[in-house]
Amino acid sequence: MRNIRNLKDPTAWRWLHLLLLLLPLSVQADPTKVTCREYGTAITCDCNNAEQPMVLPTLHGGVNQVEIRNCRDLVVEANRLADTVGLRKVTFRQVGQLVLREHALSVPRYASNKALIVEFEQTNLQLIESHAINGNIEEISFVGGRIELMKPFGFTTTKDSAILLKFDGVTIQRIESQAFKKFSVEQMTIANCQFLGDLPTRAFYELEVTNELSLRANHFQEVHSHAFSFKLVSKLSLSENHFVSVDGEWFEAQIRDGVTIRGNDFGATSEIAFRSLTVHRSYQLSEHLELRFHNNSLRSARPGSDPRADGTGAEVTPQPLRFDESFALNVRDLRYDNSWSCSQLDRNVEPPLPRADFFRLHSDQLMFHPPDYVANSGGVRQVQPYMPLRSLITDQCREQSYMAYIVLGSVLLGLLLLLLIFLLWWRVVQKRKRRKLDVVQPEPRTYKETQIVYQIENAGLLKTDF
Repeated sequence: MRNIRNLKDPTAWRWLHLLLLLLPLSVQADPTKVTCREYGTAITCDCNNAEQPMVLPTLHGGVNQVEIRNCRDLVVEANRLADTVGLRKVTFRQVGQLVLREHALSVPRYASNKALIVEFEQTNLQLIESHAINGNIEEISFVGGRIELMKPFGFTTTKDSAILLKFDGVTIQRIESQAFKKFSVEQMTIANCQFLGDLPTRAFYELEVTNELSLRANHFQEVHSHAFSFKLVSKLSLSENHFVSVDGEWFEAQIRDGVTIRGNDFGATSEIAFRSLTVHRSYQLSEHLELRFHNNSLRSARPGSDPRADGTGAEVTPQPLRFDESFALNVRDLRYDNSWSCSQLDRNVEPPLPRADFFRLHSDQLMFHPPDYVANSGGVRQVQPYMPLRSLITDQCREQSYMAYIVLGSVLLGLLLLLLIFLLWWRVVQKRKRRKLDVVQPEPRTYKETQIVYQIENAGLLKTDF
């Protein structure tokens, strides 16, 4: 009877319930390890698309190449490659969800005299923790797949200069600040990638690219100020990229050999977006380094406004871009998705010219919408085509200038005064001529009368003399 009463005790039931909950955890087995097989100097770890989560076992011995493939859910814990010798290449292929813990792919320098190549092909990286890829890394490439989250210092290398850092066709959800920091690489390529989240400040920080940095055909959301910060870039190429917005001085780099920025849509763009592109101190040629800025489009936006807001920059006054004066700037076909404001003209000169040097110097190559930016046609809003700034000023910014009438009236008044002065002078001259030509005409007399007058006058003189 006492045992029955104990079973009816609520406290006993609570302990029994807790025991039942903890029992599965106590008997749960460790995660399944991937089966890895050696083929000479190569190791292949194949999950065979198993449903359960798996972990990569610690690999040992002399091996040249490791391939991990066909995994749906894989975790790589720390130092799984630390006991290998002579390892040259690690490839992840067709992994559905991959987590790289801290020092997961860390290879000590003493373990191998070869630099390591790391490749991710059609792999979805759920998490790359800090220092996950670390060591004597020569090349690292991401082809296809996704990156959900990459933490600060996710990739670091002890090699003086790596050869390649490559992203091709990757969907990137989030890269935290300083994910790539303080390393040197010969070539860096980001192509055909989709950035679903904003790129934070210093995502790429204090890097050196000794050959070429190429960003091509990528889709970015908002790129924050100094998101790309490079100590040195030999050749910079930005082509066919689309941005929701570029904030502040989003790209900072010292350029040594050349800059080409072509065919990009920068979205809402800060006027100082390209001011932090400067010429590296090692450039020694006498002529200025050329910066080619061809066939790009952008939109001036209000400071602090939401760049994702639907609409255009019709009501926002376009702002001139600022470039470092050490470049020889070559601008061609730059399209502003803004309507030109005639108030930006300096009407103290004739013909009127834009006040900003950038607009004035490149007016033939800058394209704007006219002031009546959107026209209604049958109730449908239609955006008018772009017009060159020089033609737009001539055709759309004609204003009645009272100054012109004042100047014209002043000129005519001056001419009239000169004419009056000339007429007065001419009359005075004519009067003087007439006075010189006036002769006293004698009274008409006969010869006899004249002789008589002559005699009388002589008699008077004689009388006076004596």
